[in-house]
This record gives sequence, C-alpha cells and structure tokens, in this order.
Amino acid sequence: MTKIPKIQERPQWERIACDKKASRDAKIPLDWKLKPGQVPDDQLNVINVPYECGILTFKEQEITDLSAKSLVERILSREYTSFEVTLAFCKRAAIAQQLVNCLSEIFFENALEASKSLDAEYEESGIPRGPLHGLPVSLKDCFQVEGTDAAIGYTALVNKPTSKEDESEITKIMRDSGAILFCKTNVPTALMSGETFNAIYGYTSNPYNRNLSSGGSSGGESALLALRGSPLGIGTDVGGSVRIPASFCGLYSLKPSFGRFPTSGILDSLNGQEAVRNTVGLMAHSLDDIEMWCKTVVDSQPHLRADPDCLPIPWRTPDIPEKLCFGFLIDDGIVKPLPPVTRALLYAKAALEAAGHTVVEFRIDDPLFLDSLKFALYRSAAADTLQGVLDKTGEPWPQGYEILGDMVNDENYPKATVSDLWRAQIKRTEYSKQILQSWAASKSSTGTGREIDALIMPCSPWPASSRHGFIYDSYTSLWNVLDYCAATVPVTQVCPEKDKATNFESRNAVEDKVWKYYTPKAMVDSPVSIQVVGQRLHEEYLLGVTRRMQNCLNVWDPN
Repeated sequence: MTKIPKIQERPQWERIACDKKASRDAKIPLDWKLKPGQVPDDQLNVINVPYECGILTFKEQEITDLSAKSLVERILSREYTSFEVTLAFCKRAAIAQQLVNCLSEIFFENALEASKSLDAEYEESGIPRGPLHGLPVSLKDCFQVEGTDAAIGYTALVNKPTSKEDESEITKIMRDSGAILFCKTNVPTALMSGETFNAIYGYTSNPYNRNLSSGGSSGGESALLALRGSPLGIGTDVGGSVRIPASFCGLYSLKPSFGRFPTSGILDSLNGQEAVRNTVGLMAHSLDDIEMWCKTVVDSQPHLRADPDCLPIPWRTPDIPEKLCFGFLIDDGIVKPLPPVTRALLYAKAALEAAGHTVVEFRIDDPLFLDSLKFALYRSAAADTLQGVLDKTGEPWPQGYEILGDMVNDENYPKATVSDLWRAQIKRTEYSKQILQSWAASKSSTGTGREIDALIMPCSPWPASSRHGFIYDSYTSLWNVLDYCAATVPVTQVCPEKDKATNFESRNAVEDKVWKYYTPKAMVDSPVSIQVVGQRLHEEYLLGVTRRMQNCLNVWDPN
C-alpha cells in the first residue's frame, strides 16, 4: 500500500506572521483599496498615486498636503473638523500601506471615534484640548498604545496587546496634547537595521523608488510621511534610526540628545543598555512642525510625570546670530558618499556662502574608532537578546543579521564582558572629549568669534540604499555615541545627468560595496538629504540654525 506523504505543518513563526498580516490588512475598508493592477508592480515611483487613484476627494488631497502646524490652526478656526482631517489621513495611510507596506498596526476606527468626541468637546467648550488639538499623529511600532501590539518585528511578541497602564509616556503626552493616534508603522526586527523588514510584514520600500530602501529602523514612518499618509511621525534613534529614514525619503527630522524627550515605556530590544542611549525623535514635512512638536512635549514637563531620565530643561528661544559659520565634512575617510550626496553638500555650502555665511573644513580624527567600540558597547548583548526572542517561535535570523548570529552560534567568537564594556565606555568618554575640543578649537577659524554654529555632513553614503544593501551607519551613529543632537534637511533629487559615476578607487571593502554597483539611473527620483549636527542639548539652537540654512537653500539660484 502506497503511503501518502504527510503534509509538513508550517513553522510556528510563519503561522503567526501570516495571521497577523492578514489581520492588519483586513482593517483597510474595501472602498479604500486600490483596484487589482491599478499600480503595476514595476512602477517604481508611486509618490503621486494618492492623487491619481480616485480614493481621496479633492478636499482630502488638500488637507493631507498641509503642514501639521497649518492643520492645527485650521481645526481651531473651525475651517476643518478633526474628524475630516483624521478621515483624510486614515484613507491616505491606507493607500500608502498598499503601495510600500509601511504600517504595522491599524486602528482607524478608534481614531475616527476619538476625533468625533474631540470635535464635540470643542464645539461645546471652545477650549482646545492642547497644542496638537485634533491632529493625527503616527508612531513607530515600538511605542506602546493601548489595545495594539508593539512587536518590533518579532513574531514572539505578536498578539500581546498593550494595556492602558503600560502605554509609553510619549503616547500619553500625545493624547493629553489633543493628538489623534491612528496607526503604527513597520520596523526591522528588534529595531536593529538601517532598513525596514521583518518576518511578520516583510519589506518597506521607498515610495520615490520602490527598488530602494525607506531606511531604518523608523522606515515605516518615513515611507508613510513621504506619501503624506501622516503629518507627524514619531520614531526613535540609537544609531541613525530617525535620520537615515528621513534622509532616504526627503523629510526633515530631529534626533535630540538623551533626556530632552521621554523614553519611558518604549519597547526596546536593548532595554537596560545605557552605553549608547536611545532617544525619541521626529520626522515631519517642515522645521516648524518639528519645533511645534518639540515644544509641546517639553512643555508637558515629562521630568515631573513618569520619566526620571528626562532633564528639567524648558523649551528655549535661542538667539541666532546674523552671520553663521558652519563646519563642513564631506568624507569621513572610510566611506566617501556617492555623487548625489556630495553634490547636495556642495550645493548647501555654496548657498550658505552666497548668503554671507562662512563654511570651514571640519575633520573627524580616528574615524575607525567608533566601529571598534560597537561590539563591546551593544552588539554582543544584542546578539544574545535577539537569539532568546527568536527561539520562542523558531524564527530564523533575518537577512543581514548574520554577524549577530555568528556571535551566538560560533563558540569561538569572543563574548564581550562587563569589563570590556567599562573599558569601551572609558574610550568613548575620551573620544567625546577629543571631539568637544575639536569643536571648541574651530573658534580660531570661523571669523565670527564663536566656534562653529553647526556641522554639515552626510547622513549616509547613499541618497537611499538598495534593498538589503545598507551596510554603513557611522555618519549617524557617531553622534549617538557622543550624544550630540542632529537634524536632516532635504536638498535635491538624484539626477542622472549631474550625478554620473566617476572612476573611484575604493579604500576598503565596505566602501567598495557602496560604490561598486552605483548608477544614478538605479536611484532616479530618490531624494538627497544632508545632516546638520549641533552640540549636546542644543536642540533649539540647532533648529534655528538649520532653519536659517533652509532659507538660504530656498532663495539661492546657482545660475
């Protein structure tokens, strides 16, 4: 008798992922769904699809094109209701999800009910709930929101909804400030990648070019905002996780120094790791929107609420001098940025100089120092932590995480000890002093009588990396180790005529991988951004200086 082969049951992690993804997709109403084949799979640039697909009304298109600050003003003046605004963004977020796979948790119905209630309250009292009254706000998956998962890419953390008591402090501040929370966004497994993919939802692509990455670990947030599916997006940054996605998707962003904004209640794969502190950061369509959010959070006095790590520093109004001097770093000596990034940096330099500001060279000495510390500072502990969570459902190591897997599975791989960590932290402090002294020494060359007001440099070697091609984060992670604040500013887009490949001889294996397959045609339409770095705990000054630079970019005509 012939034996019928037994059908092998799918692994536990795969069953969990399939069910969770289906549950998410079912929360998009049928009349908000794109028609089959409406957007061809080979259409790379989908940034204009929300305007063309027929799902949004003209008024909804108009609403979702406005800045966060303008939306709050129009809701308060009763030109729009919070319900109208929330509905428009829910619909546009649903479109974005179908185009680039950017959402993790969808709670549109709850958001619409909350907006109705807020409108009724405002109609009766005439008193705004807070400075973000009626504004839809999206959050990275790691923020805990009542009734939703904060799985951070692990199948083992699916179907474990957050209780009201366990909500993140930022979540509570947003509610108290009048914001309407309506969705959470996709992240890489354990938040530990410069691009966004995991076993639950898969890959989040860049809406300007779906062959490219939206960045990570806040890549779902950046992709959603790029498609204007949200006016404000809250993320976290421990190595570039706000700045890299913002730069890849043409957004403004701010990574603060630790202690300015509360981190209490955030689900983090490295809870307890304090050598390089995770910070809450923001992405938006304008610097005004970022400043509005920052002031809202700081004015809520989180240091008195539930976060002992928050510093009692009020939001300050800085005095920005008329003439500024910027430091300028175009190459860290390890990985030279690709031609579009170099062009954006030189463009910003020329615009500042044309407006009468000064730009001086700034060097980072011992550029390989940072990479030598990462193992002891957090990678070794991360490897063991990830393995423990993955094992709960039999989930395999994600693509690109091989070095962490080797740390766990290769018995000959050295394990970092507490003593290693202490020694690394001593070196970190010594290096911090070295950079601080270099910054202070710039006073002799600025011509303003002050040290440099900010440092302009790459955010990443790429305008946006290819899928599973992200391999270098030292342009951003340096400032996490040193705890400086930093912002991103979109400058231009990749242009095949202006960004042609040059004959370049790489200096090391990493640089070779970045440059080897570069063609501007493969990155066409991708935004190109730069990073602006400010001193530790100088967020207000950094935003003021960055705004001045943006004004120069807006008015400069290179012709």
